[in-house]
Amino acid sequence: MKLIVLCFLISLSSSGFTAERVSVDDVMKWIKTEPMLDPPVKGTVVKFGQMNTLRPWMVPGLFEEMLFPGTEIKIQETTEYQFHKSFVDATKRHAGESTIIADGALENYSAGQPFSHEQIMAANSNKAGYMVAWNRVNRWRHYGHKMSGGEILYLGAKSGDAPLDKDRGLNGGGSLDRALTGELQTAILSHLPMLKDQNYRIKGSDSKTTHYKEYFGFLAPHNVAGTKFVVERMLDPHADDQVNIYSPTERRVRRFSAKERADSFMGTNFTLDDIEGFSGRVLDYEWQFLGTKKVLAVSDSAHEGPQFFGPYSRVPQDRWQLRDCYVVEATSVWEGHPYQKRIMFIDAQTFNIATQLVVNREDQLWKVFLVTYKWRGSKDGTARNITESMPHTVMDVAIDLISNTATLAHMGLDLEFPVMNARKVRRVFSVSSLGEGK
Repeated sequence: MKLIVLCFLISLSSSGFTAERVSVDDVMKWIKTEPMLDPPVKGTVVKFGQMNTLRPWMVPGLFEEMLFPGTEIKIQETTEYQFHKSFVDATKRHAGESTIIADGALENYSAGQPFSHEQIMAANSNKAGYMVAWNRVNRWRHYGHKMSGGEILYLGAKSGDAPLDKDRGLNGGGSLDRALTGELQTAILSHLPMLKDQNYRIKGSDSKTTHYKEYFGFLAPHNVAGTKFVVERMLDPHADDQVNIYSPTERRVRRFSAKERADSFMGTNFTLDDIEGFSGRVLDYEWQFLGTKKVLAVSDSAHEGPQFFGPYSRVPQDRWQLRDCYVVEATSVWEGHPYQKRIMFIDAQTFNIATQLVVNREDQLWKVFLVTYKWRGSKDGTARNITESMPHTVMDVAIDLISNTATLAHMGLDLEFPVMNARKVRRVFSVSSLGEGK
């Protein structure tokens, strides 16, 4: 069997296997294939001619993106991150209480991580898939985060000389077709483990019905400046999100429809549901657990800002860790959704999404999503304070394999983790003030 797999890998390499030719069957075979090689160790630097040694640990689609002269993969020691004591304590306090009901909804959840690794591995594939999804939704995030000055860069299909834009960290070739500048803030209102004495939620009526609120505002270029979104995610997993958008050209606030969530977000390769890999509407999908896999991911970036290279400047020029991941398949329950399904590789410790593949309605591998993270705590994985007790998102990447375009969303350098209360939530996320300055 190992000889057959080895011949398969060699044949792919010699045939010039490209991202456009990766099929869904190739991905499923890769997930099920047991690596024959020893995994890369800390300090290893893998260059173009040696890339095939990393194929067993880099998700298909992303792997082919890394196949270019000049590529270099630096392997970092795998870190076991230590989350804040309040999250750890809440997980222990409420262990075994959470349940998955018949339609996949989460019940009896208070705070902390709903399901243990042992519970996931003991469940059937359907229930285990929902367990991983709900752990993802309820991962440790403090009160959320705030950023300003971030950029969304739309990269076209044209080739070009390197560096494309060194000031923006685009060190490869390609074309930069559009750049948006914006601000974002997320505030989590409920299931907050550090608020045990407040029933794990912010004081205020919204926290009884709302899980979190999210604000997006665009500052540039001039044709989108002033566009603002407020997203409200309900505690009831069956309820639709409340999404309101202010358009400065229309000078009014309007409600986003549920179907618009699946449309291109501001002309990028993302939809509203793709933010940070997956926005967490669990019951929009049917879930299956496909197993576990060690996957290379940028779990602790070497950089504060983006550093990308390659023919189109859309893959990270960074250090990579070998992370244990849960592999889940999420099939859309809405027949009109452009995504047939998502195949997600979710970090088994942090529940961050390492890599995600999207399959379209024609059963083609369509998009590759990659999120890069940075750990701001100490090198041994411990945190110096509560805001450093999680790997933070640095870049959100969407690569469209069919159109050969990509979008890079940079969180900005001035990332904050404000402590929230009801007054602050009203000020930032009030729908009535969307048309006003913030």
